[in-house]
Amino acid sequence: MSNVPIRSPQRRAAPALRRLVLLPALLSAPVEAREATQGERDDIVVLGTRAKRDPTLSADRATERMSQSSRSLEQDLLQAAGTYRLGDALELVSGSSQQNNRGGFADNFAIRGFLSTADGGSEYYVDGFVANRGSAPARDPATIERIEILKGPAGAVFGDIDPAGRVNMVTKTPRFAAAASARLTYGSFDTRRVELDATGPLVGNLAGRIVVATEDSDGYRDFVRLKRRTVAPSLTFRPSGALQLTYVGQIIRYASPFDRGVVAVAGNALALPASRFLGEPSNGDTQASDTRHQLTGELRMGGDWSLVGGVAYRSGSLRGASADQSRLVGGRTLWRQRRERGYAVEDLAARLELRGRWQALGRHQPALGVKAYRLDYLELLRRRNPSPAAPYAIDIFEPVYGAAQALPLLPSIDQREKRHALALYAQDLWDITDRLSFVGAMRLDAYRQELRRNLTGTVSRAQNAPVTFRMGARYAITSSVSVHGNWGESILLNSGSGRDGAAFAPERGHGYEAGLSGRWAGIDAGITWFDIAKSGVLTTDPLDANFLAPVGSLGSRGIDVDAALRLGRRWQAVFNYAWTRARYDDRNFATPRALNTPDHSGSAFIMYRSADHGWSLSGGASYVGKRSGATDTSGLLLPAFVKVKAAAEAPLGRYATVRVEADNLLDRRYALSSYNSFWIYPGAPRTVCVSLELGI
Repeated sequence: MSNVPIRSPQRRAAPALRRLVLLPALLSAPVEAREATQGERDDIVVLGTRAKRDPTLSADRATERMSQSSRSLEQDLLQAAGTYRLGDALELVSGSSQQNNRGGFADNFAIRGFLSTADGGSEYYVDGFVANRGSAPARDPATIERIEILKGPAGAVFGDIDPAGRVNMVTKTPRFAAAASARLTYGSFDTRRVELDATGPLVGNLAGRIVVATEDSDGYRDFVRLKRRTVAPSLTFRPSGALQLTYVGQIIRYASPFDRGVVAVAGNALALPASRFLGEPSNGDTQASDTRHQLTGELRMGGDWSLVGGVAYRSGSLRGASADQSRLVGGRTLWRQRRERGYAVEDLAARLELRGRWQALGRHQPALGVKAYRLDYLELLRRRNPSPAAPYAIDIFEPVYGAAQALPLLPSIDQREKRHALALYAQDLWDITDRLSFVGAMRLDAYRQELRRNLTGTVSRAQNAPVTFRMGARYAITSSVSVHGNWGESILLNSGSGRDGAAFAPERGHGYEAGLSGRWAGIDAGITWFDIAKSGVLTTDPLDANFLAPVGSLGSRGIDVDAALRLGRRWQAVFNYAWTRARYDDRNFATPRALNTPDHSGSAFIMYRSADHGWSLSGGASYVGKRSGATDTSGLLLPAFVKVKAAAEAPLGRYATVRVEADNLLDRRYALSSYNSFWIYPGAPRTVCVSLELGI
């Protein structure tokens, strides 16, 4: 099957009828997927239609080539699957699990059972730069061109990727062909959303793009409104065929009450309605902001050599008050802790890499690079713990808001972390023959970390320069079937301190994977076995749930299965399944199960197109098995659930398309994720929305 392009904002809009004719192509991982700029086959499995690959924003070649379990979710697939949060996209790929969303303000996930911190969230990349060190609100899908889920210890080049994997979101950038689109959406809970996207040449060799998205919703949780604003301008400058520079800016403003969800009653995570709010409406909205400026470029130096690099600066904050669940007394009286947050972050990062090709006993694709960043992270937290004399309580079954009053807040955390890191790496992707490839890499991570606790005046400092290694091999048994294996080490710096005030040591890990993959006409399938171990992983402190603690170690082993099929001319399908056995190895923990990570999970997404190509239907289901909801002595387990979605799309005239979609179609009750027995975030009930898209 050829990689037939589907209309998207970076291309001149085709008639809506033609769009529906081509839309099903997005679900087959195309065997002959080509990059418009380089003319090579995509090594990473592409789900959707990739129009262009910018080497300054995407994963490196070694990661794409050697990790056959990785996937790239293109923008047309993300739209067809109804992606509004990162978690929606991750349902399409095996081995990911939803984690505590930090009061509704974070995209938090685990890959193969591993996440960065239980509260702060997993680090993810945007255009090859870590985008949420410290604190950052969820990104708006309107700005995303594709999402790369990079699993396994494939390469040292792509940041500090660990043996489990990383997520890289590639931003929409300017095109030199003029196009514009608008999408209006209205849905359940009075959700109103507007997206505008315009791109094209400005003058000569300069192109621009502007993406604007606004969203307002009453939400399915009582009193939990949402207001999100995103503006993302970008410029691409091509003064010659050898040089390209791209600027990307993004401003995010996010406002909503800080919401820790519901509590478990007698071990039942679904005892309360999904709409039940246990905070105080009078606390108002928590405000999150994130401003990002990024400049990347590529210089082709002649022959097969080039320089790629860039610099990114980000500043952000999280400020607001909340009433966080603390203790359940008598089965219905909830004591709460009043909190006031004031977090601020500045993050400056840069990278430069020399890439090339040369022949010597086969073909080599070496990469030599340097990366550095400077982090300044301020954490301010005032709180008042409840007590029998001042419980700041609420009845969970018959809540009366505004009746309880908290005592004045007390200082709790006032600390500032400064971090300087420099990484040097070298890597070689060696195609020994047409069938056999090998990759070897080493990386030195020099860092200096300072944590100053202003309440006590104490300062903790740490510095080191560890070296890590990675290697892998891939062998094509036939033109369609190949086997691969990868091994790697990792180091990841942890932010903050525990209940004793001591700064956290870095997280260290090592792991391997081995897999079998096949590509035939209309079929792309793969199965991978992995085994990973980490030490120093942060999770809820078993002695005090108000703090984090590094566990002794966490191990995860399992199997990922992914398949994309084209069944005749009308049917397309994507399937995945994961068996993930992630367990803590620390006797302090009441349960060995890793938080929010099911042993079994999977999903299927299918599309049908009509004979005359006038309309399309799509639908899918995701299964999440039972999983640990807490690492404390409660032993809470979140029940398994199945969630179904469906959508229909049809043309309205020449330049308009209407779409109707429903998520959680069967209106099942489920717990999306949890931090402990008192912070359980319920999944949304049935949600229906209608969208009108206009394109010129």
